Amino acid sequence: AALERAVLRGPRPRAGAAGLAHALDTFRRELAKLRAKERSEIHAGEPRAAIAEADLAAAAALVERLAAALAPLERMAGHREALPFRVLAAAHREVIAKLSCDDAGDSIAFADADGIALTRFFDDIAQDGAADIAVTPAHYGEAFEAAMAGPVVRRPGAPGARVHVYGPLEARLTQAQCVVLGGLAEGVWPPEPRSDPWLNRPMRLQLGLDLPERRIGLSAHDFAQMLGAPEVILSRAAKIAGAPVVASRFVQRLAAVAGEARWQAAVARGADFVAMARDLDHAAAPTPIKAPEPRPPRAARPTALAVTEIEHWLRDPYTIYAKHILRLARLDPVDMPPSAADRGSAIHAAIGRFAQEFAAALPPDPQAELLRIGREEFAALDDFPEARALWWPRFERIAGWLAGWERERRAGLAAMRAEIRGEIVLPLGERDFRLYGRADRIERRRDGGYAILDFKTGDPPTSTQVRIGIAPQLTLEAAILRHGGFPGLDPGLPIDELLYVKLKGGEPPGEPKPIEFKDRSADEAAEHALAKLTELATRFEDEATPYRSLVLPMWVNRYGTYDDLARVKEWSATGDETEAEE
Repeated sequence: AALERAVLRGPRPRAGAAGLAHALDTFRRELAKLRAKERSEIHAGEPRAAIAEADLAAAAALVERLAAALAPLERMAGHREALPFRVLAAAHREVIAKLSCDDAGDSIAFADADGIALTRFFDDIAQDGAADIAVTPAHYGEAFEAAMAGPVVRRPGAPGARVHVYGPLEARLTQAQCVVLGGLAEGVWPPEPRSDPWLNRPMRLQLGLDLPERRIGLSAHDFAQMLGAPEVILSRAAKIAGAPVVASRFVQRLAAVAGEARWQAAVARGADFVAMARDLDHAAAPTPIKAPEPRPPRAARPTALAVTEIEHWLRDPYTIYAKHILRLARLDPVDMPPSAADRGSAIHAAIGRFAQEFAAALPPDPQAELLRIGREEFAALDDFPEARALWWPRFERIAGWLAGWERERRAGLAAMRAEIRGEIVLPLGERDFRLYGRADRIERRRDGGYAILDFKTGDPPTSTQVRIGIAPQLTLEAAILRHGGFPGLDPGLPIDELLYVKLKGGEPPGEPKPIEFKDRSADEAAEHALAKLTELATRFEDEATPYRSLVLPMWVNRYGTYDDLARVKEWSATGDETEAEE
């Protein structure tokens, strides 16, 4: 479990046991940096950051055992020349045996009925002269699959089973207390006679071949033989592929011979089984579930949130409930390709470091310095050459654009702080609420005002979303600044600009996206956002206020991290989504 959480979830490690060991060693080094409060590629909030060192040591021991078990095949993996199929299969067999060894040293893979069949298959390869055919290791998997597709392995019997499913041929040699004859419809039992496009009846008779009607006679023989059981149930479908079907001629003949009274009595006895089947199909009407409305006690409700999470609180309070009250963290999928979040983290870290190192003044060649820092930050993607080949050219374009943009912007600045953390406390009666955040950049202009910047590698919020308050990150950072929450910055100076900088590396590589407030200033927008947050936090201090799901969804086709836990797809079809929005 520790190995899975540490390196298997997320992007795939390098190939082979050596790649697995390398990924685990890298993770342990980064985790040690995190615990020593040094700069690390692992975030403190990640689920894998909580893995104990003892579990990681056990994972390392497991990787060593895997390397030893896989060694026979991995030694051959580097061979480009073809090898005898028999040799590759022998190494394959050895690997399976080592991988499946239990504590007693026995190979479980060759123990049961499936294992016996697999042993017989490998023995046949070892003794077959055709197994000397040369196969490259890269194509061995396909060759092995093709060889395995030929032999037929019968499923072992189940002596204690009380129900058996047979075809007409197998059923001839069996006896049972109760026999169910199914498929009694024309075209199924008996089957439709096949017409021969090449030989007519006289020609088949002259050649000694069976006539088509012989199959009907054999089907009638099987039907009559099965009717000798002590108890027989005759069954047929009313429709096949949506079309009504005709009862088998055998059933019709039996009904005619039995007479109306006896046949109807038999049908009446069968009606009990039909009623049982219909009861299974007609279950009680399902009761649609309602949208979740968890109301945890006040003591369990969060008293501190980051500015980036306030948008979740506004749009989808259930996310705050699941993440901060239930403390459920999303695990990455296994074998996940490097995502846009990994690219964004590398680009964001490079720009943040550049701004911190050269906060006082730009270097002579800012583009070269950006690329130098970028290479160090992109080193985490060295194990994924495809992703690096796609994203590094984008960062090079971003660095070129950002160098020119920095020269123009620094000309009007008196000072600049990057990656600065701040917080303020809001009193809510019995408890206080702490709002904190890390601003990408806060600039003090020569005219005395502030500008707050946030870099986005995706699409930033629009001015409309910021104005109406559903994307309050920058306005809340401005409120923290106005109330003295950022150390070393004068809260008395006005805020002149809130700016998103869009960095995608396309055309154009970067683009400033200033927020336009129209009817109010940035200072007024900050105070308005803080008042709305205080109102929201006060409302959720009441234990009667539920953490509902999708209160203000932005996208109709959105599927969030905790939507499956909230069972959105179930209750949203019943109309509760509209009630939640209201």
